[in-house]
Amino acid sequence: MMPEMPRDRPPNGRFGAHRRHTMPAGRVLGVMLVCLLVWTLLYAPTLKRASEAQPFGTRRMVSLWVLRPLAGISDVFQLTKVTDAAARALGRDPGGAPGGQAPDDLPTIDPNVSVSPAPDEPVTRSTPMRRPTSDNELRIVVVGDSLAAGLGVYLEREFRPSLSRISKQGRISTGLSRLDYFDWFSAMGQIERDFRPDLVIVMIGDNDNQGLTSPGGQVVTPIGSFEWTQGYRDRVDTFTRTAIDGGSHVVWVGLPIVSEKDRWPVMQRQNDIFRQVIRTTPNAVYVDTWDRFAAADGDYTPFYRHEGQVELIRATDGLHFNPRGYQLVAQAVAQAVVDEFELTPRALNG
Repeated sequence: MMPEMPRDRPPNGRFGAHRRHTMPAGRVLGVMLVCLLVWTLLYAPTLKRASEAQPFGTRRMVSLWVLRPLAGISDVFQLTKVTDAAARALGRDPGGAPGGQAPDDLPTIDPNVSVSPAPDEPVTRSTPMRRPTSDNELRIVVVGDSLAAGLGVYLEREFRPSLSRISKQGRISTGLSRLDYFDWFSAMGQIERDFRPDLVIVMIGDNDNQGLTSPGGQVVTPIGSFEWTQGYRDRVDTFTRTAIDGGSHVVWVGLPIVSEKDRWPVMQRQNDIFRQVIRTTPNAVYVDTWDRFAAADGDYTPFYRHEGQVELIRATDGLHFNPRGYQLVAQAVAQAVVDEFELTPRALNG
């Protein structure tokens, strides 16, 4: 007689097996589309601001054409409250102007503290920087775009905290071209008035491959024209003069070599302008990062070779630095301040 089979045996003949429940492909696609739509509505205002920073052209026009009504829907249904709360938690102002507000987080400076040299005193090509004390620290501000934002973090480690005060004012996606997106001239003027820095460290220009605009958004000079080169030089000169006229010394850090060779001509032209302006500006020095971090044959490399050692120093985007790279740039800046402005080495760590 055949033994009786257990009644709870599954059809496939294996005990403990469970049928896998699957979702139809159409439903999966629908869920994905709904999630994408919700995400787009939540972040439409943020995406719109990012599009406003793009160079004028078809891509910017189409992006804004799509995002403006979505941003309007997000505002009507108050969906932005979620993203606004997240932005505030990260210390950002969700209602701020594109590119961020003018600096409003500068440390308070005692108006009775003197600045050397005083703004109304003549300056020479290289006036020695004053010796900081624990009661009157060296006031340093780092300004520029996302490259400056990264550099500021590692400059804090180069200067002795007891003798220096550093204000990091890097603003992502900003530059000297689009004054309608962020007006660095007004911001630099406010920094000089409120913070009165001894040292201004500038790293800017990555976002400037576009037409020069006025604060009102009018295109003053299109990119690629002869007038653009002269107009950009005037802006670099005005920005630098705004800093030194307040009594500051300036270190202008050039743009680094990047992996996209199509960007080289404009970026090298910008570096030439930076050098030319700084060469004729009192109390200003230029720090190269193009040749310093290029390969021996002049090409891009993410590695840095020094004294027989090879280190990875660039981020995967081929533009920014990784922590070790920013550390090397910060060290070059600190050494330039000591060599060119005769800052006492006591003000540095190490």
